[in-house]
Amino acid sequence: MNVTVLVPTVLREVISLFRPRRLASLLLAAALTVPTVAGVGTAQAQPGNAVVFGDSYTAMPDQFYNHYRGSSLSSGMVPADYPRASAGCLQSPNNWPRKMQQQTGIPVIDRSCTAETSQSVLGKIDSAIHEGQIHRGTRAVYLAIGGNDWGPFGRNEGANSSDVPSMTERYSHNLSLAGAKIRAAAPGARIIVAGMPEVTDGKGLCLIQVIPNLPLGIPVPGHQVENNIREMQRTGAERNGMIFVDNYALTRGHNTCSPDATRYIAGSIDFTSGPYTMSLHPTDLGNEVLARNNGAAML
Repeated sequence: MNVTVLVPTVLREVISLFRPRRLASLLLAAALTVPTVAGVGTAQAQPGNAVVFGDSYTAMPDQFYNHYRGSSLSSGMVPADYPRASAGCLQSPNNWPRKMQQQTGIPVIDRSCTAETSQSVLGKIDSAIHEGQIHRGTRAVYLAIGGNDWGPFGRNEGANSSDVPSMTERYSHNLSLAGAKIRAAAPGARIIVAGMPEVTDGKGLCLIQVIPNLPLGIPVPGHQVENNIREMQRTGAERNGMIFVDNYALTRGHNTCSPDATRYIAGSIDFTSGPYTMSLHPTDLGNEVLARNNGAAML
């Protein structure tokens, strides 16, 4: 059976990035096609709030809405009340920042946006400070970024994903800039780098979930890709005095190739996972555990 024939064109491009020296492009090329949502209430800017920056693995918008939001059909396709960040990025009403607010009772401002990188987030941080969302009373700021640095968005900014050490240096530098901005506005805030979850089982990426508990996919050197991203995030956090949340360790064994009931990451053609809003992104169950793990870092 030729699985590739069943994969949408956009995913064929993602899969082609899994060459030995471009491993890291995988996970976050997928994340690029995801929407982002947010709903920031004025109450969320109160003392003790948390602010979250992230890519599609955080925003998690409905992929249908996200696809059409930039087209002439967008006005009729995307509900006016669908969550979105102040920059217009769509976000799921059930993503982990919102679940984290529900679980902790701490007001959370979600600034996540599809395709965010460690470089592009710097402007979003400036905007959040200017809008008064990050202030002297802010409790925590989350940076759930890094995966897209390895994909097309990072390469468009000049990142060299074939050179792992240079990727780590670039990421650490961008975190240092982000940290300086945040600490100047919120000197008492915890700055938390939320790591990527496990997407592959180390040997393959399971794209097709049609037959219960029989995921089908393609072989990829998953652990090498995922470990590159994980170590980049960990190193960047440590160098800049930030807290690192290891979501990869948390989600081991709950990847796209895991049994239906324990799957934290949806497939591409997926009829057996629990509820999800974007393919190759966290399921509702995955968002629950990510919210709990990330939320513990600020308590």
